[in-house]
Amino acid sequence: MRVLARVAVAGIISCTAAFGVAASAQATAKPAPALNGNAYLVHVGANPACGATFQGKKSGEVNVHLNAADTSYQVNISVRGALPKTTYAVDIRCVALIGTLTTNASGHGTAHLTISSPLSVAGTPFFVDVSVPSATGSGAYGDTFIAGPFKLGDKGKPGTKK
Repeated sequence: MRVLARVAVAGIISCTAAFGVAASAQATAKPAPALNGNAYLVHVGANPACGATFQGKKSGEVNVHLNAADTSYQVNISVRGALPKTTYAVDIRCVALIGTLTTNASGHGTAHLTISSPLSVAGTPFFVDVSVPSATGSGAYGDTFIAGPFKLGDKGKPGTKK
């Protein structure tokens, strides 16, 4: 009887050890990376030409989040000091329109955009542009805010506030 009890206890311990190994392996599996980039939104006045350098006053913030599992992006924009009650075009600078942002009577606005197509080639820096359609600046855009560069989709550092 004692021999059977010892064999039964040994079987329970072996079984528990096997489950413990499986649980450890499952707990250490890495989820798909999610990358984030934050940058100040800088008011530059009339839209500068693509590739031009720019300077301006910090007037908001942009956060770009890449979910690498489904390659979707969340772009969150907050602008201050923009034109009141105005709809701005939001784009990946000199690449493509991704949405709009409308300001309130004080010139503040937010936009939360979800994009399923790539914002840039993995690892290639890009800028987010918030501009008013107008004849005064480059590309027929006037009052402009720019954030970036963002660099997502690789193992490098994502965009940061400067």
